[in-house]
Parts: sequence; structure tokens; C-alpha cells
Amino acid sequence: MHEVDQMAIDGGIPSLQLMEQAGNALFEAFVQNVEKTEKIVIVCGGGNNGGDGYVLSRLLYAADYDVFIFPLETTKLSLETRMNRESCVVAGVPFIDIFEEATVLVDCVFGTGLDRDIQGTYKDVIEQMNASEKRIIAVDIPSGVDSATGKVLGVAVQAHETYTLQTGKIGLYIYPGRLHAGNVHILDIGIPEMYIQSIHPKTHLIAKKEMVDFLPDRFMHSNKADYGKVLCVGGSIHMSGAITMASLSALRSGAGMMTCAVPESVREVIATNVFESMIIPLSDVAGIIAPKAVDELQAQLDPYSVILVGCGIGRSEAVVDMVKMLLDSKKPLIIDADGLWAFRQIQDHYTDREHVILTPHPKEFADIMNITTKEVIDDFLYWGKKFMEKFPKATLVLKSETTLIFHKDEVWINTYGNNGLAKGGSGDVLAGCITGLYAQNEDAAKAAVLGVFLHAYAGDRVKKRKSVFSLLPTDVLKEIQQVLRKLEEHR
Repeated sequence: MHEVDQMAIDGGIPSLQLMEQAGNALFEAFVQNVEKTEKIVIVCGGGNNGGDGYVLSRLLYAADYDVFIFPLETTKLSLETRMNRESCVVAGVPFIDIFEEATVLVDCVFGTGLDRDIQGTYKDVIEQMNASEKRIIAVDIPSGVDSATGKVLGVAVQAHETYTLQTGKIGLYIYPGRLHAGNVHILDIGIPEMYIQSIHPKTHLIAKKEMVDFLPDRFMHSNKADYGKVLCVGGSIHMSGAITMASLSALRSGAGMMTCAVPESVREVIATNVFESMIIPLSDVAGIIAPKAVDELQAQLDPYSVILVGCGIGRSEAVVDMVKMLLDSKKPLIIDADGLWAFRQIQDHYTDREHVILTPHPKEFADIMNITTKEVIDDFLYWGKKFMEKFPKATLVLKSETTLIFHKDEVWINTYGNNGLAKGGSGDVLAGCITGLYAQNEDAAKAAVLGVFLHAYAGDRVKKRKSVFSLLPTDVLKEIQQVLRKLEEHR
């Protein structure tokens, strides 16, 4: 955002005017959302975030709001902030040094430029704000949250709402920053769109209105083979449901043809639940694929355009050999679940592998990266980029409350979904959805982004009818078709 601000200034919009525009946008938001009966205390730092707070204070005071300024910095002020502070003094806005009687606290302490841990008086005041149990509104980003990564820099304001300026900041949507942001509202402060578009951002927030552009093409003059021949490799005697849901999800997402390669012992499960699928029965031992199953399948790979491996497959040396064989085939490949366990053991041989999508949850990803799950959760963005340094031609779907998709040097952030999706089988539906899309468009990034959106948004639609306690992956599987239909209508 700093780069956009500077371009606007260089383009002829004075920085003082930008601050005034930000303050006006904030004022309009407050008029809509904060009653005049509230006692508002605006906590201002010395940078431009504090300057926005001073403009807001002056405008609220002029509109007869009960507003007070709590200045955390009085000497080290930016030029624009100093000028707006002086305007507040002239206007008669009251200054205070306590906020116990406030009903609304406004966080204008630090903005997007913070790059160090918060200490001293700032830390003490933020902790007091968090402990106050008052309604807290953050301006641009909660103070203490790294705007680029979502990391907490020592301590961070726990906001109920965040009014962010002009564009959404990455740190508002990635954990743990997302936990501090509350409900996020993006306010237009009048920066011309040409400046925003010209920086070609490498990080994107997944938006429903843009997903229609990610849909694969469908043609009147076409047949089933035009929409991909999918091979799902997985299943075991104790986990036959996983590959059942994955294959159905791929079909629901538009795949033209489906074949399931499963242990002989679970063949009937597929035959009686996935009527649209052909079946390759594989030799098995105690319900898990046998070593000779690798050669059995390798001889039959040619017809398939995309392969999904891992859903319910189990763990054994034969599984490792199966994943290795599929990686060696050079065919487009999605690796999920226990396929990732196998990949971890052979990963160093495939750092240059193209056309592969990996879909780990934090524990699976931590195992691949040889770090702790806590390290992953503390900085998803950092570790995702480290993975891409090692596997620059792969596509990574790093699943969490805020799933991130990494492809080359770009990242997509998904904020759809709910905790009803935290249930066994949900990942199988997602993997199948991505596979079905990949079979149609042969674009790994588009398939991963649209698949994550379809899965999460379908979950949100189901949540409107069912409790998150009772939401099932099969509910999401059925709902995907409705989300696709809605996207089609806007084509």
C-alpha cells in the first residue's frame, strides 16, 4: 500500500490530501456504524496512521460526536500528522490520557509500516486496550500485526472491526493476524485504480466475483474425452470412503471420464457408490495395495490426462513405490493425504517436477519441510514460499482456516469456509474437486484456486441450512454443483 500511496503522491495527489481523504472515508464509515451516544477515544501514534486518526477526530468532533484524542506520541510526528494534530487543537477537540470511560476505542497507533516488535509504553497501552472489553475499531490494520505476513509483532490490538484503506492487507486475512482483525471493511479513499493495478500484485485475495474467469471452457461440439480422463489411485480396506468422495467430487466438478484404481478388496465399494467410474482392481495385501500393484497400474497409465493419488491409500513401502512411479510418469498429478506421506520420503528426487499439485494440511506440510506444525502455523506465508524455492515448478495448496495457494511467484488467499469443514473427508472432496478442474483446463493454478473456492464457498452455503456441528463432507460434495451453476449464470 505504501507503494500505491507514493505513486498517487508522485501523480499529483498531495500526501496531506490523501490523509484528508482517508479521514473522510473513515468518518463516513463511523457515521454508518457508530452511534452518537458512544464515547469515542481515538488512540493516535506519531506516524501517518495517527494522522488519519487526527483527521477522523476533527471530523467527528465537528459532527457533534463525543470524541477524545489519546496521543501516544507528541514529539516524533510525521509532518502531515503534526499538521492535523495542530488542526485538532485549533478546533478544540479534547485530549485525554486515560480511556476508562470510553465505550469505543479507535486504534490509530501503528499502520502498515511497522516492522519491529512493540515494546514499552506502546505495548502497555495496547495490552490495556485489549483488557478493557470495550469495542475496538482498528484503522487500516490492528497495531502490532505485520501487514505483509499476519504475524504478531510482540503484541497486537484485538479489534472487533478493522476499517482498512483502499485495499485489503495480506496480514488481515492470514492467521494469526486474522484473529486480531475482526470484521474487515475496505474503504475507498479515492486513489485512482490505475495506480493500484500498475503494481501487479503477486498476492491475491480470492473473490467470488472473479471466479467465473477461472471456469474451464465447455463447448457445444464436444464429448466426454474433451473434459479429461481422470485416474484416482487410492482406497484401502479401512478407508474406502476417501476415494469414493474424491472421485465423485472430480465428476461433480466437470471431469469427463473417471477410473478408480483401488485394491481388489474395496472394488465393490466403488462399483456400488460411483456408478460413473470404471475400475482398475489392484493386487492387495491385507486391504492395502501390494508391491506388484505398481507394475499392474504402470502398464495402464497411457490413457489418463490427470491422476490423483493418496486418498485413503494407507501407508506402506508399496505406497511409496506407487507415488514414485506416478511422479516418474510425468503426467499431471495431484498428491493428497497418505500420498504426501510417501512424497516426503522421496521428495529430494523431484524438486524440478512440473505439473504437480500438493494439498497438505499443516501437519503434513510440516513433515515435508522437516519443521514443527507450530512453525507452519506461526508463518504460513514464509514456509509456503520456502517450499516454492525448493519446488519452483509445483503448485502448493496449503490448507488451513485461511488456505493459501502458491504457484510460481504468486499467492492466492482464501477467506471463505467455516469450521464445519474441519471434519474427516473434507480434504478428499477438495482434492477431487481440484482434480476434476485440472482435467479440464490443464492449468494447475486455476484448478487449485477455483477448487479451493468451490469447496469453501459450498461449505458456507451448507452452513446457512445446517449447523456447523452436523455439516458433512458429502453435503459439500452435493453443494458444489450449485456453486458451479451460480458461476455459470454470470458467464
